[in-house]
Amino acid sequence: MSKFTELEVGAIALIQQQENGRILQIGLTIEQSKMLQMFLATLSQESKLIQMPDDYDLVLKSTVKTFKRAVS
Repeated sequence: MSKFTELEVGAIALIQQQENGRILQIGLTIEQSKMLQMFLATLSQESKLIQMPDDYDLVLKSTVKTFKRAVS
């Protein structure tokens, strides 16, 4: 079984939004991540991918919890 580790800087990941608004990250193995990057490179040749505005940035829960404690 593969074990999840933090993504490398610049790596591409998958997310899924559920009906209740929760956003889940879908874990990929290193090999799957590389295949996804090759697929996206091919896909973006015809029509460039769009980077979402900052309002859509995601952060780790542990970062938010640490930030809230520091501010309190």
